[in-house]
Amino acid sequence: MSINKSEWLVEMEWLEKVLREVKKQLKEKQNSKDNFKKEAIETQRELWENLGAVSVENGMQHIGDFMQFINTMKIQKRNHEFERKLVDKYEKMISSPYFARMDFKEEGEEKAEKYYVGISNLIDEDFNFLIYDWRAPVSSMFYDYEIGSANYKCPDGIINGKISMKRQYKISDGKIDYMFDSNIKIDDEVLQDILSKSSDNKMKAIVTTIQREQNKVIRNEKYKNLIVQGPAGSGKTSVALHRIAYLLYKHRDTITSKNIVIFSPNNIFNDYISNVLPQLGEENMLQTTFKEYMHKVLEEVGDKEDYCAMMETIFGDNSEQSYDIRIKSLKFKSSAEFVNLLKIYIKHLEKVGRDFKDITLRGKTIISAVEIQELFYKDYKRLPLKRRLEKLKQRILYVIEPYEKTLVNKAMKELENSGEYLDSDEIVKVSKSLVDREIKTIINEVKEKTKFDLMDCYKAFYEDLEDFLKIANIKFDNESIREIKRYTLEDLGVKKINYEDQIALLFIKGAVGDILKTEEVKYVIIDEAQDYSPLQYEIFNQLFNKANKTVLGDISQSINPYMSVGSYNNVVNILKPEDTSIINLTKSYRSTMEITKFSRKILSDEIHDEYVERSGDWPKLTGLLDEEDINERIVEEVKVHKDDGHNSIGIITKNVDEAQRVYNHLKDRISVKMVISEDDEYVNDILIIPAYLAKGLEFDVVMIYNASDLRYKDEEDRLLLYTACTRALHVLDIFYLRNVSSLLK
Repeated sequence: MSINKSEWLVEMEWLEKVLREVKKQLKEKQNSKDNFKKEAIETQRELWENLGAVSVENGMQHIGDFMQFINTMKIQKRNHEFERKLVDKYEKMISSPYFARMDFKEEGEEKAEKYYVGISNLIDEDFNFLIYDWRAPVSSMFYDYEIGSANYKCPDGIINGKISMKRQYKISDGKIDYMFDSNIKIDDEVLQDILSKSSDNKMKAIVTTIQREQNKVIRNEKYKNLIVQGPAGSGKTSVALHRIAYLLYKHRDTITSKNIVIFSPNNIFNDYISNVLPQLGEENMLQTTFKEYMHKVLEEVGDKEDYCAMMETIFGDNSEQSYDIRIKSLKFKSSAEFVNLLKIYIKHLEKVGRDFKDITLRGKTIISAVEIQELFYKDYKRLPLKRRLEKLKQRILYVIEPYEKTLVNKAMKELENSGEYLDSDEIVKVSKSLVDREIKTIINEVKEKTKFDLMDCYKAFYEDLEDFLKIANIKFDNESIREIKRYTLEDLGVKKINYEDQIALLFIKGAVGDILKTEEVKYVIIDEAQDYSPLQYEIFNQLFNKANKTVLGDISQSINPYMSVGSYNNVVNILKPEDTSIINLTKSYRSTMEITKFSRKILSDEIHDEYVERSGDWPKLTGLLDEEDINERIVEEVKVHKDDGHNSIGIITKNVDEAQRVYNHLKDRISVKMVISEDDEYVNDILIIPAYLAKGLEFDVVMIYNASDLRYKDEEDRLLLYTACTRALHVLDIFYLRNVSSLLK
């Protein structure tokens, strides 16, 4: 709806008023920040001039004065940091203080009130709200309602009323670029404008275009755990990050960014999303990957395969003799049945009889086998196995200690009476040495009986694998189990730990109480949820059993055909059904409708999710004779796309070998970067990347390097190819040698 000239003048006056207030508060906070900095410097000067170095000789009063100075400095540092954050907030607001307005008349009131919505609150000295934070309760109506009846929930209860107008703005550099009235929620004008832009080096905040279904996820606190399923480009990760910002705003008195952790698919993706929360005025949460966490916890374990190496095994050269058995092993260890087997094994470890013996010293029983069994099976029964063994060891060593002291004293008297030693220090030293030699054997025996070796434990599980399968009542193929057993034990024997075995080791380590609990984590975000196995979800629950969890994924993008969640019902059962809700996002915003339609045809199951009707060219399929022809065509197409204003171009290969080959051909002809490890840095340029590392990323232009019938030929390749194609925002070019993959027909 068009806006007349008088309304433009009113809006411009309001913007000027807001900016005056922002600049005024900015100046105040800058002055406060500078004053706190000066005070801190002055405090440090006084500390060294008046007190100097701290020492015990100067007396307790001196130390007390020093600590008082330190406490003062801590307070000053907190105040300075608080003011710095406010300065950052106001500096952002000067460029674009708000993006929306609602006119809402509350029931019982005579006239509607104007509510301007922005990234942060702005309150004047008379406590009038000039701008409402997008996360404030009243702001939720902007995302959830059209013109007409509306309500919002606040601490006082449900506030009902009517929205008479919704207006949206684009403000940059303190000026209104455009504005329009809308009878519908944030839709085509703003959304299309943003979606049509070229992609940037980092993911951006979507606060101005949050959709109703996305807002329900962001503000949902009805359930402890949310599972969010959405098609490619539905904004799942953006929603997760805005949910974090919302939680930090609503619960600012009880949680900080340090209480939130996000598990991303890889560090490339962590880098890609790192700007979103700072754009929203919040500090970044803890970011990690499952592999990163697992390798840190299993630091002492041998030669650990990383995630990329596993994916290369799956999608690389499968002609090696061990390939088939590795795939069998991977399937087996990623199954729900394998989870049950490990749980049965843990119970077996806790119940299995232990050969405890009397601890004796010089014929005297210090602690009997019966007493030890009583401690292990009764007194410490509630502790997990590793902690129980540790507790038992500490108890036995504690009981031994008085006997050790008695023997030392006895030896000292014997040496004193012998007349051989005159020096008292030497008598003590020799006496301790004599007793140490005698008691060392006993202590070593105690340590041996109470030790827990993770690798030995895991090997023992496979040595008796058939027995545990029978206990679990799992039907199995004898030959396959023998192959998996032999294959695994051979690798473990040379300390080669495949990725899927590391997951099992991590689960066992946690189940026996050998991982420190992370009680400070109150919210866990798990992105790309489809690519985690049931066992990994057991580990998430094991580690963060008290934390709220938000799980986001797309079953259609399960890039690992052998290690995936399978069904969200597996996750629901692990996280408890009564505490968990599955929410479906049903609209895709990333790609043009042509790319979306084309990509969905790759899937074996039909998808009926909506998509934004943003038009572009239909994806091109180009058949060529050899790789040199593909390289030549890429060089030509890159120039065309760059001239068209596209910033990011992703050349997506199937695996690392192909990526390296392409990079070697192109590096001297065009400016190109390569990402082949999950720890590589993401760059907004021409990027060569394997498909499994590209998940979660997006590019203006995607070029699938070689989608021939020899490269993408199996059913296992279908979802990988779909995921690769859905990385494209505006253009999708597919090259193939000789015959195109049947998955694209």
